[in-house]
Parts: sequence; C-alpha cells; structure tokens
Amino acid sequence: MNMPSKANGTYLLLFSILVIGLLSACTSPVAEPIEGPPGPPDRVDVVYFHVGEACACMDSMGDCIQSTLFLNFQDELASGMLTFQRLRLDDTNNADIAAKYNATPVSLFISIVRGDTEHIIAVPEMWPIRYESDALEELVKSKIRQSLEGNEQ
Repeated sequence: MNMPSKANGTYLLLFSILVIGLLSACTSPVAEPIEGPPGPPDRVDVVYFHVGEACACMDSMGDCIQSTLFLNFQDELASGMLTFQRLRLDDTNNADIAAKYNATPVSLFISIVRGDTEHIIAVPEMWPIRYESDALEELVKSKIRQSLEGNEQ
C-alpha cells in the first residue's frame, strides 16, 4: 500500500482551499433590502421662466401653468408644501436662480426638496403641447402630483 507523499498532501490542501475559495466567490452575498421611494418630499418648488417681452403663446403657457397650480393645489400652496415662482429670465435680479436651474427662455422646472438636497427636474414635455391648454394642464397636474408623492420623474 502506497502512503501519500508530503507533496500530494500539500496539493490536496491547496486544491481544497482553491475549491472553497471559488465556491465562496461564486455565491451571492445576502442582498441588502432595496429601499423604496424616499417618501414625500419636504417641499416641491415649481419654477417657470419667461422673458420680459414674451409672445402671446408663451404668456398663455405661463398663465395655464399658474392657474393649474392655483386651481388644483390650493391646500399644498397654502401649507408651503408647494411653491410657485414665475420669473423673468432677462431680469438681472433672477440671474442666480436662472443659473441654478440652467434656465432657458420659457422653461419649466420642478424641484423636489428633501432636507438640504434638491432634485431639479426639467419639464421639456410642455413644448409639443404648448398650444393645447387642456393637455398642458394635465401634464402639469401629473408632474406635480408625482413630485408631491415623492416619485422622481
């Protein structure tokens, strides 16, 4: 009967370590639970930028956005949970906020605020429907509701 040599024992030990290492590396670690949405924000800011001498169609977009907020979100506006600003982009007093939003003439932004963090969402979807006030109103209502519920778009 042959006795295993010392070299065979070493190879067997190294092979066992290699197999155990490979099996350990191939198994999935216990997954961390996926966190759901962070929940409702502290505040939602709606900011509409326009130029001072806007044409009638651009002015009507701002009017539609503003009336949609005031007609559909009175409680949220009154509580401060929702804010609205209609700002002239060509007013030097608004330069800092325009830079913060990277605003262009006639643009709409929704900012979801949680503590010290802000998630700014541009709403370019308003352009194809700018002449359809009902569609624009529905888009604005939908975006604001989603934001108030904490659903980042």
